[in-house]
Amino acid sequence: SLLATISLAKLTAAHKKCKACFCLHLPAHPGSFPTRAAGKSDQEPAGCSVDFPVSVVLPAGGTGERTGLLTPKQFCSFLDRPLISYTIQGFERVSWIQCIVVVVAKENVDLMMDIIQRFQHRKVRVVTGGSTRHRSICNGVLALDDGGEEGLPVVRPKVVIIHDAVRPFVEEDFLYKITLAAKEHGAAGAIRPLVSTVIAITSEGFLDHSLERAKYRASEMPQGFTYDVIYQAYQRCSESDLEFGTECLHLALQYCGTNAKLIQGPPTLWKVITYLCVSDTLSQSACVVTGASAQAVTLAEGLQKLIKFFLLTTVMMKISMSLPFFYIFLLAPHPHTSKPLTNSVSSTCVAQW
Repeated sequence: SLLATISLAKLTAAHKKCKACFCLHLPAHPGSFPTRAAGKSDQEPAGCSVDFPVSVVLPAGGTGERTGLLTPKQFCSFLDRPLISYTIQGFERVSWIQCIVVVVAKENVDLMMDIIQRFQHRKVRVVTGGSTRHRSICNGVLALDDGGEEGLPVVRPKVVIIHDAVRPFVEEDFLYKITLAAKEHGAAGAIRPLVSTVIAITSEGFLDHSLERAKYRASEMPQGFTYDVIYQAYQRCSESDLEFGTECLHLALQYCGTNAKLIQGPPTLWKVITYLCVSDTLSQSACVVTGASAQAVTLAEGLQKLIKFFLLTTVMMKISMSLPFFYIFLLAPHPHTSKPLTNSVSSTCVAQW
């Protein structure tokens, strides 16, 4: 295993308020993105198997507004492979998932079909999305009960997993927990502790009140539902929910009386973002763990080149002053324990800013 830590040193005072745009590139070849340590079987771990049909809905109809990109981030290429392809690949590796429905905007259907063909994805069906997140997910859920299409028949699933297309790091053991909890309780979802206090503001921009952080959690993906629960939730919900809502667990509770089981997720559930602020106090790192040393070296080299390219070119475009210095380190110890990495470390590719 190899830990690649890329650290950006403090920028000079002249660059105090400059901003830089970064994209995290991941390996293009499927074999360069292992999910288990070398030498282990490709079969699912002991206990991670289900005897009922499970399908996935991936809403991918976003326009990239928040990132300011011309191309929606789910279609941005990372080492010549679109981000959404990595997410699909993570689910394809799970043998007990029967179908993956990808919901995209009408204008991106051909692009998505090309990605499926180019990277030889299987078990994937493309569905046209709606004008909002909930409408798109609803279209995906309905597609799981229409019998499928030629070459890809679909059996109505017992459990539906809903996941974001821009969360590529999906771990089978956590999907397994969500799936079993959804089957037992009707709904289940990933949560993470809040790292900042949430406040409410008045219409004039003043503080109204703050929430007690210890009582609240951030809702994450994946989320799981029995098909009947999520189907009925979308059939019964209001137009206002479809237009402005974003939380599927809320629909299940409000319209089906299903109280979701909440499970704390692993740190790899973050969404990919492509815009990071770089100031003179920045010191971020990207850590990549992989099970095969040769593949890890290739990935580390790609990360080095990427960070160097985007840092230098973006700063040159934004300011006419001297370029910031940066240092790249390849370290063997684990960043938290200071102990060398061993084969016991999960070989799922983890990248964290």
